[in-house]
Parts: sequence; C-alpha cells; structure tokens
Amino acid sequence: MAEEKENIQKEKENVPEEKPEEAAEEKVKSAEPMAQPTTQPKPQPQSGSKTGLIVTIVIIAIIVIAALAYGGWYLYKKSANSKTTTSSSTSTTPTVTSTTTTTSTISATKAGTMPTNSYVISDSNTRVISESELTSLTPWQLKVARNEIYARHGRPFVHKDLQCYFAKQSWYTEDPNFSENSLSAVENKNVNTILDYEKKINSPLYQKDSGC
Repeated sequence: MAEEKENIQKEKENVPEEKPEEAAEEKVKSAEPMAQPTTQPKPQPQSGSKTGLIVTIVIIAIIVIAALAYGGWYLYKKSANSKTTTSSSTSTTPTVTSTTTTTSTISATKAGTMPTNSYVISDSNTRVISESELTSLTPWQLKVARNEIYARHGRPFVHKDLQCYFAKQSWYTEDPNFSENSLSAVENKNVNTILDYEKKINSPLYQKDSGC
C-alpha cells in the first residue's frame, strides 16, 4: 500500500502545470464566434428613372397627337368656309343676271309690238285656238292676247301695263260689274291654252306688271 501511494504521488508530480495565460487564451478563443463570410449587396435596378422616362414619352406623344388633330380640324373648317363662300357667290351671280335679263326682255317685248285699236288674235272669242299659233308671239303679245279676251267684256285690270294698253283701244270700255261668267266656253278654253303656253316657256310677263 505504501508503494502505491508513493507511485501516485510521483505521477502527480510529473503532470505539467497549465499556465494561467494559456488558459485565458483558450477561453477567449472558445468564446469568439466563427467569422461569417461577407457578401456584397446586389445593385438594385433603377426602376424609378425608367418609369419617369416612359411617362415623359407618353405625355409628349399625347401633345403631338392633339396638335395634329387640331391642325386637321382647323384646315377642314377653313376649307368648308371657303366652299360655302364660293357657293354663295356662285348662286348670287345668276340671280343678278336673271333680273337684268328679265328687265331687258320686258322692255324689248313691249316696245312697238302692238298697233292701236287692234287685237293680237282677232277671233279668239269665236274659235278654239291651238298652241302652234302662239309660238311666234312675244311674251308681251301672249299676255295681251290672253287678257284681250277679258277686255272684250270690260274687265277692269290691276296691272298698270294692261290698264295703259287697253285704255288706248277704242273698242275697250271698262265695266265695274264685270264677271268671268260672261265668258263663253270657247273663250275660257282659249284663255287656258294661252296661259299654259306662257307657263311652258316660262314667260317673264304672265304674272308681272311691267308698268306703263
């Protein structure tokens, strides 16, 4: 037993002692965490700048389209106004010409065509006349021929041109009691024949008072 105790004592003496500094370093190393590998952050795409660029392009496109639309509308309106003005000028010119022509026709057809104390168609109260007999007559002669049928019965006339003309005829006597019922069937037929022909040729005098 004494020998065993002595051997144990020797073994303890042979065990090297641990220095305090080494023990402290071991504790610090065990306490330090393992270093993690560092990673660089990935660059984020600049979405905001791209969106702004798209919005700007859209706005510019809208402005251009609006400008083109307005320009087209303005040109169309200007063209339409120009056509309206041209049409008005064109339609006005024939009217003036027509008036001048009508006035000239009235003057020409009344001048010196009717002798005093005579008839255009002397027997229009006794026989039926035809349209072919009227083709050589002027508008003024047609008007007189139609109204001389009434004048034979003393009809008072409203138109000054007829008043002045028949006042010069020795056979005409105005009857204030005149009635169209005094006309015979032949006379009524002849009045209608002459009137229809005046309308057919668009006579400028059949409804117009040309004055004395």
